[in-house]
Amino acid sequence: MMKFKELSRFTFQLKVTGAGLPGMAFFRVLATFLASVYFSYVLFFVVSIGAADADQPTTLGSPVPAAIETSNVPPPPDLLQIADWHLFGRSANGQQASTSVSETQLQLKLLGVFLFSQAPENTSVIIQADDGQQKKYRPGEELPGGAILKTVEHSRVVIEHNNRQEFLALERNKAALPATTE
Repeated sequence: MMKFKELSRFTFQLKVTGAGLPGMAFFRVLATFLASVYFSYVLFFVVSIGAADADQPTTLGSPVPAAIETSNVPPPPDLLQIADWHLFGRSANGQQASTSVSETQLQLKLLGVFLFSQAPENTSVIIQADDGQQKKYRPGEELPGGAILKTVEHSRVVIEHNNRQEFLALERNKAALPATTE
């Protein structure tokens, strides 16, 4: 059995040899090696770019070559054409219903239109009946008042009521600010 004095001396020697930096020397060598590899890579990259540019003689203050001026970057989009982008889809047939269709006299209110150009079978509308009940309808379904939803367009729907084509339009936002005149 070891005595306390021998045990403490053994522990102290273990700490001294562990702190003697033989492990730290490895990390210093590793850090030096990695730094030299990184430096070599950066130096190679800079030299290879310089060699590629050496083929094209340029002088200070010379104009930029035409190849750089006319890059393949498209011009920014014309913001006035946003209305033609059909962000919310198109009607199933891609065109408006005939303008000879009259507005319906049914007490219905078109609240929303969901057009899906990629999946026209998922197109639907939200219509509010005169009793205030709101419901989602798809083309071919019967609406309150006996009308049938025929086609869905971006700002209106065409319905068939008493064998006549009628339309129900989205109401414009009535919460707009009044125009001020000075």
